[in-house]
Amino acid sequence: MSYKLAVVREMARRWGWLAVLPALAVCTADNSTGTLVADPPGTISDLTVTATSNASVTLSFTQVDNGTGQPANYDIRYAATPISWGSASPAPSGSCATPLAGTGVGTSLSCTVQGLSPSTSYDFQVVAFRGTLNDKAVFGGLSNIAAASTSGSPPPPPVVTSVTVSPASASVAVGATSTLQATVADQNGNVMTGQTVSWSTNNAALATVSSSGVVSGVAAGSATITAASSGKSGTAAITVTAGPPPAPVVTTVTVSPVSASVVAGSTVNLQATVKDQNGNVMTGQAVTWSTGNSAAATVNSSGVVTGVAAGSATITATSSGKSGTAAITVTAAPPPAPVVTTVTVSPGSASVVAGSTVSLQATVKDQNGNVMTGQTVTWSTSNSAAATVNSSGVVSGVAAGSATITATSSGKSGTSSITVTSPPPPGGGTLLFQEDFENGSLGSRGWYDGTSVQISTSEHISGSTASAQYHFASGGNGPTGGSTNRHKFTASNSVYLSYYVKYSTNWVGSGQDYHPHEFYLLSTLDGDYDGLSQNYMTIYVEHNYQNGGKPVISMQDNKSVNYNYGPLPHNLVGVTEDRSTAGCNGLVETNLYSECFDFGSYWYNLKQASGPVVFQPNPGPGYKNDWNFVEAYVQLNTVVNGIGQANGVMQYWFNGTLVIDRHDILFRTGARPTLQLNQLIIAPYIGDGSPADQSMWLDNLRIATGRIP
Repeated sequence: MSYKLAVVREMARRWGWLAVLPALAVCTADNSTGTLVADPPGTISDLTVTATSNASVTLSFTQVDNGTGQPANYDIRYAATPISWGSASPAPSGSCATPLAGTGVGTSLSCTVQGLSPSTSYDFQVVAFRGTLNDKAVFGGLSNIAAASTSGSPPPPPVVTSVTVSPASASVAVGATSTLQATVADQNGNVMTGQTVSWSTNNAALATVSSSGVVSGVAAGSATITAASSGKSGTAAITVTAGPPPAPVVTTVTVSPVSASVVAGSTVNLQATVKDQNGNVMTGQAVTWSTGNSAAATVNSSGVVTGVAAGSATITATSSGKSGTAAITVTAAPPPAPVVTTVTVSPGSASVVAGSTVSLQATVKDQNGNVMTGQTVTWSTSNSAAATVNSSGVVSGVAAGSATITATSSGKSGTSSITVTSPPPPGGGTLLFQEDFENGSLGSRGWYDGTSVQISTSEHISGSTASAQYHFASGGNGPTGGSTNRHKFTASNSVYLSYYVKYSTNWVGSGQDYHPHEFYLLSTLDGDYDGLSQNYMTIYVEHNYQNGGKPVISMQDNKSVNYNYGPLPHNLVGVTEDRSTAGCNGLVETNLYSECFDFGSYWYNLKQASGPVVFQPNPGPGYKNDWNFVEAYVQLNTVVNGIGQANGVMQYWFNGTLVIDRHDILFRTGARPTLQLNQLIIAPYIGDGSPADQSMWLDNLRIATGRIP
């Protein structure tokens, strides 16, 4: 029953709409069943006018739904006030044209009705609907009425109607000017700005006019000046009067000489002559000077040209916008005589033991960095109590302390910092190992790479029962009945080697000024079984016998040779620390013998210190066939701030007498600062073959970190 009552109420409501809006056909029920399918669209109540023009009105309203929860569509109508919906016209054009689709329920929608008449009052209404107009559309209620009036027709655009020139007449002298103004007005008498105005004269022989209305008097008489814009024109009457003669103006500038040559570093004077339109010289005129190539020549404000470098330049003199030029050729100046500019002392710092010497070198260079030879160099010391220096740069350590050694040439100086240390005490070394050769079981005592040695029980020192004998057959390179004997020891920066040695009465060594090799010390960078010459460091302790034996301490560092800077030998001292310290890459020491030659697969690279004859050929002190006590000590140099310092040590004692004493040896560079010594090898060797059947004997050998009493 309630459902039927609802249907009746709904039908009554819709018949009521039809009574009010007979033009609307509202269908809200299914025709076949009579079942209610949806509510009608909503009614708009806030239709407002937001803008007007002479032919359009802009409306705005809040959108409603179409009865199904979706945005409604809209029919917008208008009529001259008052409106009657049935006879009102749908919006014909513009964004309000019917039908207008909705976009979102509850949102504001604006649109414009176009095609309206100017100066007319209109009413506007809108109704929401769903479906298709004129085909069973379902409508909501009519909106409120919004009223608006269109504006009148726009005024016609301004057009140029008149052009007025002021002043309308003027007088101007010959050579003088007068400025005219053109005023452009429209049909309402309003001034129009931004208009294009063209100027003309009817007699250019008397007066001319520029594009901006500036009149110039040419000759006495009258002329009419016209200003025109958009086909309209105005005029001014101009009277030209004769004026005073024209003032002189700069017409030409001449530079003399017109061409000149100057040596770089020298100067040449130019003159500028200024003349007026009548050819008269004008004095007191401001003249500016400029150069076309300052790399070759410059010019000052007085016209003085200075040659800079070989080349050419155009010099220009300018006065009141007029210019003249001169062509300048600059020739190269002869090179200046070399003068002493720097003196460098190398090494820049060194350490020397009191009682020993170190040699310094002074390099004198000129202003171009070229080495100057034959220069007089004077040497001086800041502390003669610590170190002295002779005229050749040889520094002698006096006592522990420091001194600055200065080399001076032609007023320029260089220095080297010298540190003098006390001589090492006679003892204090740590014994690393020793070998007495009492029997041939060398392998049991740490020897390897060859453990056989010929043991002699007939030759030995007092208190011993045997020695090692190294017998060379005539023509042999190495000893018979033995082999290379190698022993490792704790790596150290200093190594002391001592032994007793005896040579046969017919000992002649190699018969050459080299060999035999006897003892070798190898570095920590070399392998446990590496060869004995092609290494990072091999130190030889031996003697060279030629009717008397001279002690020798040599050093090779073949694997450190740098081949990258050109053919060997190539001195790289001061160039790179990645280099050898022997002959192939240069020596920092003086008075050392060195060698550098291509050995085929590598370069042989050696330096050595030697002493006086100590092994004597005849009976007496130092006789070769007696047991003699030999001590050798090497101490590797320090490395400071990545630079190897020439402060390494080579010492050799013969029966307690120091016969080699060098404290200026560079063993290692900053490229290999951690290199140490850790191998001893006994391998007597005569490269060219022994010239005699001869022998040497060794007893009581010791290796330590320092000299042991």
